[in-house]
Amino acid sequence: MPDTKLTREKLSVHFHYGKYIYLVVIIAAAMIGNFAFTTTAYHAPNERRIDIELIGGYSDTSAEPVSEAADRLLERGQAWERARDEAAGVDTAAADYEPALQEVTFLSLQYDPESSSEESYYAAQKYMVTLAAQEGDIYVLPRVLMADLAEQNVLVPLDGYIADGVIDPGDRQLGRVTFDETDDDGNATGRQHIYALQAETLTGMFDALNYDPAGKYLAIVQFSRNPDTAAVVLQEMIDMFETGETAEAAE
Repeated sequence: MPDTKLTREKLSVHFHYGKYIYLVVIIAAAMIGNFAFTTTAYHAPNERRIDIELIGGYSDTSAEPVSEAADRLLERGQAWERARDEAAGVDTAAADYEPALQEVTFLSLQYDPESSSEESYYAAQKYMVTLAAQEGDIYVLPRVLMADLAEQNVLVPLDGYIADGVIDPGDRQLGRVTFDETDDDGNATGRQHIYALQAETLTGMFDALNYDPAGKYLAIVQFSRNPDTAAVVLQEMIDMFETGETAEAAE
């Protein structure tokens, strides 16, 4: 059975060389995707959407409560962008004005890095391709994957958003999600940052998304086209799923 366990060394090799290995796969997928987009419903371009990758557990992302949750996150993200634009002097009352954010989508990847099953092997390949293709904005994922991404400079530091009040960590143990900053060569810079937040208190995710947040972490990836809006959406996820409001609405 192939070894599916990810290590920092494996991820480091992947980020340096994997993109070349997957280039043909990504191009082929893009071609297929472009064809599919011409024959199916409209999808907003990456710079106008927030994709939330649910990794490490099952989630039926086609269920009605998932759509309702995505709509609420979209509304919150658009409201924040509208307020931001107004503060910058943009005429948001103009007929042709619209917030940049057009779509929020939940995506599911059942990859368990601790499993050695054949299914986990193929899920690991899909996970690697997702990273190489720089897909997604918010990742909800197990600690081992979160820590690997933090050490590889793939995650956005959350310190600034917390200091500005965009993200409220509550009483979470931030020491558990604080890592040394490293440069492109993997050398420590002497600084530390908060790169994720514990998701286990978001019990509403299980009821609304059929996704178990136990042992999972919330993070924003560096290749997000909308990190600021993603931070607002991440906080709305905390507000929505920690209170259980979505679960109650779905019942």
